[in-house]
Amino acid sequence: MTQATRRTWTARLAVARPEMPLLVVLGAGLLIAPNPLWAMLFYLGVLPIWGVRLARRAAWPTDAGTLAGIALILWFTLTTAWDVSAGAAGFGHLLWVWNGLCTLVFFVAARIAFDAERRDRLVTLLLGCALANAAVAFVRLVVVGAAEGRMAGWAETRHPILGASIMGVCVLLAAGRLLDGRSRVLAGAAVVAGLSFIVLTGSRGPLIAIAAALALLLLATRPRRLLAAVALAATALGALALGWPARLSDAWERLMQRGWSSRLDIWRLALHESAERPLFGHGPAARLDRTSDNFPHDLFLSTLFYSGAVGLILLLLVLVLATRAALRQPDRVARWTLLALLAHIVLSGLTDLSQITKGPSPLWYIVWLPLALALGSGFRAADARARADRPADYLPA
Repeated sequence: MTQATRRTWTARLAVARPEMPLLVVLGAGLLIAPNPLWAMLFYLGVLPIWGVRLARRAAWPTDAGTLAGIALILWFTLTTAWDVSAGAAGFGHLLWVWNGLCTLVFFVAARIAFDAERRDRLVTLLLGCALANAAVAFVRLVVVGAAEGRMAGWAETRHPILGASIMGVCVLLAAGRLLDGRSRVLAGAAVVAGLSFIVLTGSRGPLIAIAAALALLLLATRPRRLLAAVALAATALGALALGWPARLSDAWERLMQRGWSSRLDIWRLALHESAERPLFGHGPAARLDRTSDNFPHDLFLSTLFYSGAVGLILLLLVLVLATRAALRQPDRVARWTLLALLAHIVLSGLTDLSQITKGPSPLWYIVWLPLALALGSGFRAADARARADRPADYLPA
């Protein structure tokens, strides 16, 4: 096959099914371990196909939110130029430029590919793969056990905190589909499995984030179901307290022993060191002056520390513009599902997350994919017209 033929083939594939490479990579990230295999799928599949497509595309998305997201990625990558730590690591500068390029291609590709016609395929894929991922984690929990009382996930959910945040995104997508009245078996199973996964990881930040985001979604669309969910949770907790008081007491004691996990000290140090380079930041390879946990453990403090006030302003701008785009969605369930996903980004980021342009990485599921859906036409405006034709008792109260 000649080079010209290969170029033509990849261009035709990218035009015919532009979402397929991304769907394969996003699904594989929840199924394949270790990480290098998943990353290689992106390098060998998405990069060449979408590289051809983006190079040949006459018009990239030009809405303000997408442009702000691109500017954030480019700025974060540019900070590598003055990152002393990256320079001391040999090829560190090239590594972070590569990370920036991969994140840029993923974000723009997701923004273009998951339009109104392709959203359902993405959601179905993520829910199915999340169920499989959780099933593997549950089996491993029974066979191997949990380290320090915390279940480890599988593939990209193997880190308890990041994995729980990824599952949080899947739970919100599943809840949106349940509220939409479609794929109830798959969506219901994904909600139960995802919430169980988050609880078993013992990750407090993601648990608070998903609880608040779900409460926001239900309060805005089905307030009665929110009351029912709260009552069900209280009943389950009461039954657990009566049936296994010792186990509940042990779980609570382990939770309290972890305290703040040194977060307050880490955040204080991150603010202090960010003040040394407040405008442009230290660069993505920089580390806090700590022997362990030497990154800020907060999405917003991390952005300030690594890329300065410029990067933080760009991140906040993207979130604001994504919120504005979500509010313009005509369908109420779709609108509040998007807003719940954006709230989940913020709440998950308050207690963890790090460099915004790592890639391929869990942040693509937690941050960049929800942003792409909110900024684009990821949820069909036609859903509103379809729902108008359904019986009145189906409509939200």
